[in-house]
Amino acid sequence: MRSLLLLILSALATACAGSRDTGHLDRHGERQGRWSTYYDDARTQVFTRGHYRHGQPVGRWRYFANAGYLQRRERYRHHGFSDIAYYYPSGRVAHQGRARVVDEPDGQHFYWLGEWKYYSLAGTLDSVQTYERGTRLSTRHFTGSRVQ
Repeated sequence: MRSLLLLILSALATACAGSRDTGHLDRHGERQGRWSTYYDDARTQVFTRGHYRHGQPVGRWRYFANAGYLQRRERYRHHGFSDIAYYYPSGRVAHQGRARVVDEPDGQHFYWLGEWKYYSLAGTLDSVQTYERGTRLSTRHFTGSRVQ
């Protein structure tokens, strides 16, 4: 049994070494601890950075565009909920809100929910859109509301 486990772990380590991911696997072969994913094999252009616990993303994650700027931040919470902020290349918030991943009979689905705030390039609040299970229910438009 032990030799079979070592063989499996060796195969997983070899598979990970050739990938664009860096991190550790737990004894069950699931991602554990800090991980980074890269756009390139040389591992110079970061795509994602965050932590896993038993194969599930937890805490704060950052996602980068191929050009190197921060594209979005996501904070994973309990029961599949996450808070997300998308950014303009300038670094200002473009839009932010909450989402949820739901296991359904036909697979996992990612839904926006609640209020999502949309900002202009200048940082003013343009609109607030309300979502339920990924479907937009309403939109309220604003003029001249500065982001703090």
